Amino acid sequence: MSARPLSRVGGRRDAAYNEVHLYLAESTAETRREWIAALDTVESLKPRTVIAGHKKPEKNDSPRIIEETRQYIRDFNRFAEMTTTHRELYDEMLQLYPNRANPGSLWGSACGQTLMPSKDEKEK
Repeated sequence: MSARPLSRVGGRRDAAYNEVHLYLAESTAETRREWIAALDTVESLKPRTVIAGHKKPEKNDSPRIIEETRQYIRDFNRFAEMTTTHRELYDEMLQLYPNRANPGSLWGSACGQTLMPSKDEKEK
């Protein structure tokens, strides 16, 4: 029996997701930047396997999910800055990621964000 070194397996609880909408309801732009930094650290270890905290069962544990998770967070940040309603944030992300599991998590994430008021609301 041979042992595989754990240093070649990357994972940090819910650091990476695999085809599931991320739970960002309690996050801020700052904590999302910290999450991206944590993913950078995991990636720097050059793991061959990354075990997602949440994933579709049929998906493999490829290190590609590090960048996919990072990009999802970047997209969420971008839309959170551009949109003025929770529904708009949800719709934009769902359009970009239509096949991810658990859209309820995306809805909760959108509703948990403080969005910029629209120009009309600022003038009131």
